[in-house]
Amino acid sequence: MRRRLFGFLVAVAVATATSLVPSQLSARGPVAKTATIEFIDVGQGDAVLIRSPEGKTALIDAGPSNSVVASLKAMGLKSLDLVAVSHHHSDHYGGMKEVVKNFHPKYYLATNSKHTTSSYLKLLQVVKDENVQAVQPLPNKPRRIELGSVVLTIFPQPPLNDDEENDNSIGIRVGYGDFSIILTGDSEENEREWWMKHYPDLLRDATILKLAHHGSRNGTDTAWLELIDPELTVASLGKGNSYGHPHSETLSLLKKQRVPFKRTDQEGSIKITTDGKRWRQSREELVRRTDDSGSKATASRKR
Repeated sequence: MRRRLFGFLVAVAVATATSLVPSQLSARGPVAKTATIEFIDVGQGDAVLIRSPEGKTALIDAGPSNSVVASLKAMGLKSLDLVAVSHHHSDHYGGMKEVVKNFHPKYYLATNSKHTTSSYLKLLQVVKDENVQAVQPLPNKPRRIELGSVVLTIFPQPPLNDDEENDNSIGIRVGYGDFSIILTGDSEENEREWWMKHYPDLLRDATILKLAHHGSRNGTDTAWLELIDPELTVASLGKGNSYGHPHSETLSLLKKQRVPFKRTDQEGSIKITTDGKRWRQSREELVRRTDDSGSKATASRKR
């Protein structure tokens, strides 16, 4: 019965929505000069809020509980343009049902993975009841969604893996000017290798990398880190979590590659602000991404 309901909800939503989603969500309100990306402290889970200079918003994952709703309200949010579930594990979608009810997003991005639970089916029912338009990654080419001047490039989806839901994670490159962030849920080695083989340019030379799988040893490796070549890495995880995240192997690799690392279990929510060329985290000085000639600056890179 669960599988039939799951299939019905996805079929109804996707059949009417996938080909209809506009590439641009039109801007509204006053135009600011900066975009912000906030890795919200939701404990052992993920939730990333993206806000464009035009006031457009996207929430990628919603943590394991409803605490994310209070966090969003404290930030002054009243609505969302897009919400996404990177994959069907509850530490990524646990709070999404209440997010949809409270912030009435226009679009819901998720895969059609067969991995499901009664909780996820309830989320899909709320998405349907709230008339949220469902969209999916495309199998053979990137999908482009514009939040005003911030561009979300949704990676092509590898063949769905019935055995490992982490490898069904959605990959997203968030871009604003010369600045970019890579978000890939809990992607493990097989999925990351598929993206590196078939779409390396979507990964190459990004400003910030959210470590997959909360800093787990199976979420980061040398080839992945060297291709993306980030100036900063971030992990979202819970203090004293039972999984041992971030794993010592990941921390050793980051140290060896001389890549700076931030973590929500120690710092709380981590907010990145960018004008499209420079970026800052919290009260740190802006870090230049390019020099005046347009080439990547190396002086600011902590290597």
